[in-house]
Amino acid sequence: MKTKPLIVDAHLDLSMNAMEWNRDLRWSVGEIRESEKTMSDKPDRGNSTVSFEALRKGNIGLVVGTQIARFSTETKSMPGASWNSQEQAWAQTQGQLAWYRAMEEDGHLIQITNLNELDAHLTAWEKDPENRPIGLIRSLEGADSIISFEHLQRAYDGGLRAVGPAHYGPGVYAQGTDATGGLGQKGRNLLREMERLNIILDASHLCDDSFRVAMAHFSGPV
Repeated sequence: MKTKPLIVDAHLDLSMNAMEWNRDLRWSVGEIRESEKTMSDKPDRGNSTVSFEALRKGNIGLVVGTQIARFSTETKSMPGASWNSQEQAWAQTQGQLAWYRAMEEDGHLIQITNLNELDAHLTAWEKDPENRPIGLIRSLEGADSIISFEHLQRAYDGGLRAVGPAHYGPGVYAQGTDATGGLGQKGRNLLREMERLNIILDASHLCDDSFRVAMAHFSGPV
């Protein structure tokens, strides 16, 4: 019998779905949608697209799972995931991290932090995908929650392996979707620290100006 190819999903907002949308991803997609039928607090209620069951059905054995929390002083900031201080944003990402760890303890996820762990996971998944946790590589979508580079080091020590310097709009370190402008010195310092730690640069939300500056100043993995 021919085995299905393993699929990698390189971007899933799993923890935000769990913590901000209050979705239990151990339920089926149908059950999540049914539970939201009468809700109107968010624009996409009842339209959930992901669950652990759905990932397994698609043989998605490895995901890049995000943590996300923006710092914004704009009164019309994009709704959801925006906070009034970097400290609040950091605390929000730590709540999301706690959820990832709870899902590891419950057997649904296994964190991948290095090549040896990745190789071991892929081998185990190929042998028994039905009983293997889904591999998780953690990424920070928008770096506003990084209060200091000590916080970045702490996040790396806890397993963070990719960082997007900005998300939507203006950011602490870079400019994101629908914004303009380069990185500035703080952004370049962030890239230098990421390089030192061998953290992957997620450039997907950088505006064109910040993207060009990042490519000119970052020599690590992109």
